[in-house]
Amino acid sequence: MEVYTAQYAYAINCAGVLTHISNVVKHESYTCPGCNGEMFAAKGSVNIHHFRHNHATCSYETYLHSAAKNAFYSRYHETRNPIALVLERPISCESKKKHFMPDPSIRCVNLVDAKYNLQELFSQATLEQFDKRNGFTPDVMLSNLDNDHQCYIEICVTHKCTEEKIASGIPIIEITVKDENDIKYIMSHDFSFTDSNISLYNFRVKEKSIQRCHKNCHFSTLLFETWSLSSSGRLNKVVKSFAHLTEEEVSKSNCWSVDLDKFTKTRKLVNLVKVMDPRNEFHNCLKCINFSEWNDGKVMCSEKRTVVLYTDAKTCKYYEVDEL
Repeated sequence: MEVYTAQYAYAINCAGVLTHISNVVKHESYTCPGCNGEMFAAKGSVNIHHFRHNHATCSYETYLHSAAKNAFYSRYHETRNPIALVLERPISCESKKKHFMPDPSIRCVNLVDAKYNLQELFSQATLEQFDKRNGFTPDVMLSNLDNDHQCYIEICVTHKCTEEKIASGIPIIEITVKDENDIKYIMSHDFSFTDSNISLYNFRVKEKSIQRCHKNCHFSTLLFETWSLSSSGRLNKVVKSFAHLTEEEVSKSNCWSVDLDKFTKTRKLVNLVKVMDPRNEFHNCLKCINFSEWNDGKVMCSEKRTVVLYTDAKTCKYYEVDEL
């Protein structure tokens, strides 16, 4: 954003519109937005162009506060320059893929920008109007003629919103103003929850759900293993994060979480080996009647009473396929 360092760069023209020094019209009269005193354009060749009070000067804080609320009010009535409010919307994943997680109750929620046009949300804006319903006088009050929706615009130069006003539950956009550049910001920029000079109170954005997996999946640290059988009969395991698995991959019977309990994982592996080798072309301890427990490539053999590699079945004299 361009930095403008002159003080008193804005004044009110004869039509009641906040005007920047660069847009002054010769012979038109201007007043201070703070004290309503007469101002004239100082556009010399030495100093930065600015407005100057004709007589006494009001405080810069008062000027900034009044200029800022007039800036918002003027912009609200300019249809060519809509005022956008950017909030965060939670988007929850309800894809089929999510239901294959070890704990389906775990939620995957992403936050995305949600942009609203304040002129479309509210039908009118009023300056310093007393709100009979809530007992406050905001700097600018946005409201609707056809419903009770309201929003307060508060300008913070030296004093922030009171706790009482925040506790009212009324949506409030508080804009911190320190100099002329913040006036320019009000007149030209979107108001975003990420902006350092914007404080938002009592805004509630409805959560939406989608039926497809997020591109930015939160479960990148959740690991799944996918099993296959090589042409030599060896078991191959590939570990991927849940975020990088397709719905087709995760839905197959050869894919499950690395955190799956040992008993269930063993049962799944036994069933998988039988499916992948229905003709029993390869000797595999997982299919033997003496097999009792799988542990990362090793099995417990009840006949040998020791732990062996699952491939020992190729040379084991006790190997016998469990037909069940």
